[in-house]
Amino acid sequence: MKLDLNLLQVFDAVYTAGGITPAARELGLTQPAVSNALKRLREHLGDPLFERSGNAFVATPEAHRLAPIIHDALTSIERSMSVSEGFDPAQSDRMFSMIVPDAIEPMILNDLLQHTLTQSPGIQFDVQPLHGSDFNQSLLSKQVDLGFFVLPSQDDQLNSAYLLDDEACIAVRADHPVYGDRDTFTLEDMGKVGLVSVVAELRALTHLEHEMRASNVKRRIISTVTRMWSIPFIVARTDLAGAMSRRMAESVADDLKLKLFKPPINRPIHQWYMIWHKDNDDDPAHVWLREQVLMVFRALLERTPDWPVYPSHA
Repeated sequence: MKLDLNLLQVFDAVYTAGGITPAARELGLTQPAVSNALKRLREHLGDPLFERSGNAFVATPEAHRLAPIIHDALTSIERSMSVSEGFDPAQSDRMFSMIVPDAIEPMILNDLLQHTLTQSPGIQFDVQPLHGSDFNQSLLSKQVDLGFFVLPSQDDQLNSAYLLDDEACIAVRADHPVYGDRDTFTLEDMGKVGLVSVVAELRALTHLEHEMRASNVKRRIISTVTRMWSIPFIVARTDLAGAMSRRMAESVADDLKLKLFKPPINRPIHQWYMIWHKDNDDDPAHVWLREQVLMVFRALLERTPDWPVYPSHA
């Protein structure tokens, strides 16, 4: 009996999504259609592939063995068709997947989405968080198209491209009763002001956290949040201060009326890099995606070319 290759697409979607319902949504099919396709593939392979365990949908050992083989094969077919047929972003309905830290998520997506909405309306983006992901493995297995990180990849199978420099800043609201008229933010201030901060496991990944601990700076963390993006909105409406990416803060400082300070401690500037699998170097669709991202960051650098003295936003 010949194997219908469409069944492999269903298997890949179910395995990746972790269930029939999300796979059906991703494939644009009904749940019965996905269940029926999975039943046919089970019969062809002589293995249940997925089994219910309580509320979980668990892959069998055979499914785990086949998953990377099938995914790589489907990716190779898609890439070969893309190369042979060319890539027309205006007509494409491709979904690109990316692992994006929240510190630069709006920097990438704001302009990227606006451009694609007008020039490439069929293209979609599946954006996954850095925290909790298996970053390298997701790129090596080609489960994601792009990843963004503060270091270039050292893996021989991955390529990296520098995007821009970034550093931390301290943000308060522009009319803050204590810091609204101040020009500097000191270590003493850091120990006095109430802070909103990302959770400890995320703080531990930052250079600023290491420097603060090394300097034995005691801080009054009033509340933690799970996403850095929550910080500017909270400090804009409270008397709390917050440490965050300078690039992130600058993107909302005018709208939220924030005042930004350089941190009261020397710390290294870090760089952001775009990372992808070398197999995608010549894929026209992937080349287009990388060019769009680089265009976004070039425009960002043109808007903020220097390290400014942070102004008060009236």
